[in-house]
Amino acid sequence: MDRRKAFALGQSCLAVLKVEAFFKPASVLVIGPLLNWIFNVWVLGDTPVFNEEMFLSVLSPVRLILTIVLFLAAALWCCYEISCLLHTLYWCRKGERPGLIDILRSSAETLKGLKHISILLAGVYFVLFLPLVHAGYLNSLVSRIDIPRFVVNELKKTTLGSMGILAGRAGYIILFLALALVPPAMFLKRTNFLKAVQQNFYWFRLMQWKDKIKLWGAFFLWIAVEGGIVYLLQGRLIQSQDFNISVLKYLVHSGSFRTGFLYWILLVLIQCVAMALIYQFMFDILDKYEELPELPGIKNTKALGRTVAAAAGGRRALIRTGKKFWNSRKHKKVWAGFAILLIAAVINGYFNEAPLVHKPLAIGHRGCIYEPENTIAAVEKAVSLGADYAEIDVKLSKDGVPVVVHDESLKRLAGISGKVESMTAAELKELTITSNGKQGKIPTFEEMIQAVQGMKNRAGLLVELKPTSDTKEELVRKVIGVVEKNSAQKQCIFMSIDYKSVSLLKEQRPDWWVGYCIFGSAGKIEDAVWDYNIDFLAVEEGVASNRFMERARNSLIPVYIWTSNNYDDMANYLQMGASGITTDMPDLARAEIDKYLEKGRKYYVYEGEPVR
Repeated sequence: MDRRKAFALGQSCLAVLKVEAFFKPASVLVIGPLLNWIFNVWVLGDTPVFNEEMFLSVLSPVRLILTIVLFLAAALWCCYEISCLLHTLYWCRKGERPGLIDILRSSAETLKGLKHISILLAGVYFVLFLPLVHAGYLNSLVSRIDIPRFVVNELKKTTLGSMGILAGRAGYIILFLALALVPPAMFLKRTNFLKAVQQNFYWFRLMQWKDKIKLWGAFFLWIAVEGGIVYLLQGRLIQSQDFNISVLKYLVHSGSFRTGFLYWILLVLIQCVAMALIYQFMFDILDKYEELPELPGIKNTKALGRTVAAAAGGRRALIRTGKKFWNSRKHKKVWAGFAILLIAAVINGYFNEAPLVHKPLAIGHRGCIYEPENTIAAVEKAVSLGADYAEIDVKLSKDGVPVVVHDESLKRLAGISGKVESMTAAELKELTITSNGKQGKIPTFEEMIQAVQGMKNRAGLLVELKPTSDTKEELVRKVIGVVEKNSAQKQCIFMSIDYKSVSLLKEQRPDWWVGYCIFGSAGKIEDAVWDYNIDFLAVEEGVASNRFMERARNSLIPVYIWTSNNYDDMANYLQMGASGITTDMPDLARAEIDKYLEKGRKYYVYEGEPVR
């Protein structure tokens, strides 16, 4: 690369950074919180809902309309950012060096194409599809959409599920490559989404195959490289909700946040360089076929400049008035001392951290991955590897006996059609299940408790209640009966994704350690779940953030993360304040928790055995 091209690339990268330096803070600190507030107050009524119910929370006509309006507002902002990036690099290519105000004003005119019935399709493309692929056209409001890890992990347990994952990923990558020129067609030619799709295919038909392959190869390289980077950094990267009023506290107290913040900056810089490279490459190809649109130059912004200068003059006048008011006080020292004390109190409260409830727990997910899931052998192995608790799933058989099995269907584990609730406990015990490459038997809940009581190493059971819609009360009653019959009250803790089951158990046995299991929510989870009648929260990895964990500490609610299976993630969650790590590999969690505890003494509200 000669000096001229290198200089031009440098200018392009700086231009992209200039645009992103505006959009990222605006998206994270203003637009995102504003849209969330409107959704919480006007759509949900400020009452968050969790798990399966969140998908039903917006189905009333009024709520659905409001949700669509908010979705379109998000789409407008995402399109605006991508339009600004495309125009910025277009003008850089033409040798112009526009200012930020020029970019924002001129790019806004290209959004007129959204005044078309295809705006809903455009919203799906820019807000949902592009963040899923996460290549080429990035926005700061919906930076990335990932399929939850627990869903992927469950699908990977079967050959058909694994093939489905691969087919799905291949499908959306192929679709992305086929529509790769839609954004420049839409914003550079200033047209609606449907016409942009037509223009996209026209351009591809016009190109020679070698140019198509080069362009597709560039996008595919982006997908592969960034996917690898994000995979390596998963668990270390901070989330957008972490940029809030407590960000300085996170930087002071959390080594993982400092590391994640640096990685985030590095990733943003890489993305800016990648966008500069790939957009200019795309423009070169279009220009080769004389298809690069001619855009008007930058318009005069002197009037706007005078407005900005006037605003700055107004601020200076306000500052002068404030100084005059301050200097007119006779007792400046008293006021200064009061201000210093107030600032010190605010700083002390700001940087103070609440303690954790108990030492972190190593929890084996369905026992462990080294034996068939939810079997006595799996739990015994987990305990031998240092697990404090083994998580098991409990359902009711046809004859009302609590049995230890996860799936509602027996297809994956036993290879037969039918549901657990359609077979008696005796029939279920006769089945041979295959899991983690090994075979085993389905135990009853009572057999599991008795087996754990006979183990040499002392450990407990984290019992997840998995009722059907009409067995909630019966399952709670039967589980209570089995636990009390075997005097296992101090050996078991309980949770469920179904809050009614959690509430029923807590009402009947208020002294038991009972938690709520969450994999997602619609609404601000931080402002509601702490008032629930629970002793702990078990949350899917994607729910955990520094903001969420801070609120948990302040509410003295332990948080157990599921299902984490690598060192980096575990170390990050522990530094964020997790009170437990649920994992398929409890030996990894045990080693990481011991390493975390060795780094220094931590203060816990309860210093004895975590629960028992």
